[in-house]
Amino acid sequence: MSDDLDSASFNKNYKVLKETADWLSGQKEPDIDQLVPKVERAMKAYTICKDRLDKVQATLGQCFQKDGAGTEPAPSADGDGRLRKKTSAAPDGEDGDEDIPF
Repeated sequence: MSDDLDSASFNKNYKVLKETADWLSGQKEPDIDQLVPKVERAMKAYTICKDRLDKVQATLGQCFQKDGAGTEPAPSADGDGRLRKKTSAAPDGEDGDEDIPF
C-alpha cells in the first residue's frame, strides 16, 4: 500500500477508507504495528473525502439557489453533516408515523 494519497480523487481515498475498514473488521487480534499507520492514512483519506464532499455540496447549493429550486433542506439533528429535508408535522400535531408497522 502506497503512502501517497491523491488529494483530488474522492474514489481513491474512499477506497483507502474501505480497505482500512475491511482490514480492521477482519482482525481477530489487532496488529498494533500496522494499526497506527493504517489509521493515520485512513484519517488523511477521510479528510480529503470530507473536503471534497463539502465542496460538492456548496457547489450544488449555489446551483440550486440560482435555479430558484426552493430552500435548502435543514441540517440533520445527528450532526453527521448530511442534509435532510424538513418534514412537517401532521395536522393533528402528531408526527404521522402511526401507519408505520415498526
